[in-house]
Amino acid sequence: MANILNKQKHDDQKTKFLARARHLFATHGVQETSMAQIAKACKVTKAALYHYFKSKDAILKEIFTSHAESKDVAELLKQTKDIEECLYMLGKNHLLEMTQPDHVELMKIMLSETMKNPEMRKFYIHFITEHLTALVKDSLVPRVKVPKSEKEIGMLFFQFFASLMHYSWHQMMVGDITPLIGDGETFVRTLAKTYSKVFQAE
Repeated sequence: MANILNKQKHDDQKTKFLARARHLFATHGVQETSMAQIAKACKVTKAALYHYFKSKDAILKEIFTSHAESKDVAELLKQTKDIEECLYMLGKNHLLEMTQPDHVELMKIMLSETMKNPEMRKFYIHFITEHLTALVKDSLVPRVKVPKSEKEIGMLFFQFFASLMHYSWHQMMVGDITPLIGDGETFVRTLAKTYSKVFQAE
C-alpha cells in the first residue's frame, strides 16, 4: 500500500512540475528558461527536479506526451454515427481545447520551438503523425463508405485539421473574424459538412 501511495504522490508532483514548466516555456521560451528557474517555480531544489527529469528536452517531450494522453478523443468519437458527426465532434473538441489555458500554452510552445529547434521539430512531426494516423485509422476509415485508401483519407483529414488550426489560431492570435465566416459553432458545422461530402465523393 505504501508503494502505491508513494507512486501517486510522485505522479501528482510530476504533473505539477510539468504545468509550471509549461507556463514558463510558453511565457519566456524553452531556451530562455533554465532548470534553475523551473526548480524555483516548483519550489524545489535543482537536484530534486533532476530526480524527475534529466533535462529540459525531457520535460518538453513529457509535456506533449502527457497532454496527448489526457486529451484522448477516441472514446468520444466512438459515439458518432457518421463521418460528418465525427468531423464535427473533432472540430468542436479542438475549439473547446483552445479555450483552455494549458492547451493555449502548449500551442505557443509548439509554434515557437518547432521553428527553431530541429530536435523538437523532429519529435513534433513524429508525435503529430502518430496522433493523426491513429485518428484516421480508428475513427475515420471505418466511416468512409466509398473506396478510398487510408493514405487518401489521411491527406483529406490533414486538410480538414489544417483549416481548423488556421481558424483557431487566427481567432486567438490575430483577431476576430466571425463577421466574415461566422462563430466557432457555425465554422465547425460548415467545415464538417463540406469535408464529409469530400470524404464520401467517389
